[in-house]
Amino acid sequence: MSVFFEHLYDDKNANTPLCLENGVTYHVSDIARDIDQLVSGLGDGQRVAIYCQSARRFLIALAAVWRSGGTAILPATDKPGYLDEINQQFDLHLDDDAIDARLVRTTDQPTSRTAQNAIDPQKNSAEYQAIFFTSGSSGTPKPVIKSLTQIEDEIAIQRPLWQPIIPTGARMIGLVSHQHIYGLIFRIIWPVITKQTFTADPAPFWDMVVNDIAAGDVLITSPAQLKNLHPDLETAPRPSIVLSSGGPLDLATAQETTRVLGICPTEIYGSTETGGIAWRQQTAPNTPWSPFPHLQTGLNDAECLRVCASHVAGNDWYQTQDRATINADTGCFTLHGRADRVVKVEGKRISLGAVEQHLRQSDLVSDAVALLADENDRRLAVVAVLTDKGNAELQKRGPFRMGRLLRREVARFEEDAALPQRWRFVDQLPSDSQGKRPLHLLRTLFTPKTGITPLIHSQTREGQKAVLGLTLRSDMTCFQGHFPGQPILPGVVQLHWVARIASDIFGSPKAVGEVSQLKFRHPITPDNDLKLDLTFDASVPKVKFTYHSDADGIHSSGTVKFRASDQNQDRA
Repeated sequence: MSVFFEHLYDDKNANTPLCLENGVTYHVSDIARDIDQLVSGLGDGQRVAIYCQSARRFLIALAAVWRSGGTAILPATDKPGYLDEINQQFDLHLDDDAIDARLVRTTDQPTSRTAQNAIDPQKNSAEYQAIFFTSGSSGTPKPVIKSLTQIEDEIAIQRPLWQPIIPTGARMIGLVSHQHIYGLIFRIIWPVITKQTFTADPAPFWDMVVNDIAAGDVLITSPAQLKNLHPDLETAPRPSIVLSSGGPLDLATAQETTRVLGICPTEIYGSTETGGIAWRQQTAPNTPWSPFPHLQTGLNDAECLRVCASHVAGNDWYQTQDRATINADTGCFTLHGRADRVVKVEGKRISLGAVEQHLRQSDLVSDAVALLADENDRRLAVVAVLTDKGNAELQKRGPFRMGRLLRREVARFEEDAALPQRWRFVDQLPSDSQGKRPLHLLRTLFTPKTGITPLIHSQTREGQKAVLGLTLRSDMTCFQGHFPGQPILPGVVQLHWVARIASDIFGSPKAVGEVSQLKFRHPITPDNDLKLDLTFDASVPKVKFTYHSDADGIHSSGTVKFRASDQNQDRA
C-alpha cells in the first residue's frame, strides 16, 4: 500500500486533524469517510477531471478516483473553452458542487472506517496516476502523466530538508493552486504523509490569510505573491519556511521577502514534467541552485541541463531546455535561460534569453522579457522593469530615447538583428496566478488601445459612483487565443480596464498597488451586454468594481487599490 493511503486509513491517525476549512477542523476519519462514500458512486476505471476551489474536496475526489481504479485528470483551469480543448481526455467532471451533491449523507449511514479492507495492500502506488496539462511551446494543452509513486519519491527526498525546520503543530498554508504539481505535493500529499494540518480554503491573495498566520506555519507561495507582499505581513507571526515555485525570484524580491517575513524564501526549481529538481535561498546575485539529494545532473552538447532521479524518469535521464553551468566541486548549478526561446529576426536566430540577460546586467534595468509582440511583426520587443536609476533616466529622456539608450546596452553583445525596436516600461511584469508570464498577457502591452479597450456606449456618474455600458467585439486582441473557439475576457484585462477607466473618470492613479476581494463568477464573452459599476474612495485611494450583465448577473467584482506614486502611469 502507498504511504499516502496507509496514513489515510491507519486507525491510529483517525483523530488526527488534517485540514481546516471555513473555521471547521476535519480529522483524518472525516476525510476517509467522505472518500469511501464518493468511491461508491464512481465507476471502475473512469477518467475523472477534478477541479475544485476547496483543497479538502480536491483531496477527497483525488483519493476516491484512485481508490476506484480511475485516473485523475487535473485541468489547469475550469474555463469552458479550456475544458472543451481537453474534453476527450475525461469521462466525468467533478467540481465542488458535484462532490458535495455526492456526499449527502443519511442519518443512519455507518461512520465506522471500513474501507481499509477495500484497498489492495499489494497495489503499487505507480498504478495511481494523475494527468496534468502544460501549455508547452505551442500553447496547446499537453498531458503530463505523474504516478503517486513519483510524488511520494519526491517527498521522500525533500522531507529531510524541510521537516526538521517545521515545528510540531505547524500548518501548511497554501496561496497556490493544488491543480498544479507543486501545489498538489505541498498542499495535499505532503500533509497526509507528514500528518500536518493544511488550510483548505482558496486563498490566492495575502489579505485572505494575513490575519490567520501562526508562528511556525509553512507558506506555500509563488513569485506572484512574493512580488506583492501585504503590508500587514511585517507584523504577522514568523513562518518557519516560505516556499516558492513556478519561476525564479529576482534578488530584490527575495531580499524584500526576507525583510518583511523575517526569513529568506526557499525557491524550488522544476517543472510539471520533472517535479522538483533543486532549491536555493538567494542572499547574493547569481545564487546557484543545489540539487535535491539523490538527484544527478549533467549537461548535453548544447550545455542544457539534464537530470536523473527516481521521481523524474526512474533510471533514465531527462533532458531539459534550460541552459546551465555546473560547479564541478559542489554540483550546484546556475541557470542561463531557455535554449528553446529562439526566434528568427531578419533571417538570424536570436536568443530571447540572451537579450534579457544583457539587459539585466545594466544598472538601469531590474527585470526584462524579450518577445515578438505580434506573429506578423518580426521586430524584437521588450517589456522592462527599471531600477530607480533607470526610472530617473526615463523621466529625463522619455520612452523613445530610453529605448535607444537600452538598445546600446544590448549592442555591446549582439548584432543588429537582436536589438529591440519596441519597448514598454512597466512597474511589474504581467504574470498569472502561478507566477508565470503568459505570452498573450505580454503582447497586450503592445496592442493599440483600439484593440484592447472596450467602446463605452453609455456613462452616468453621481459623485464618486459611475456606471458604464461597454461594447465588446470578438476581434479585440484581448480575446485572441483565450480560448480557441470560446473567447473569454482575461481577468488581467478586466483589472486593466478598471484602472484605466477609473483614472479617466475620477482622476485616480493608474498604478495598481493591490487587488483584494477578487471574485470571478461568470466568464465575460464578446456576446455580453456588459456594464461596469465603479465606486471610488479618494482617501485610500481605491475603487470597488463590478462587471455585470442582464443575462448572467455579476461576472466579476473586487477592489483595486492604487499606489500613491504614479510616475510611470503613461508608460504601458
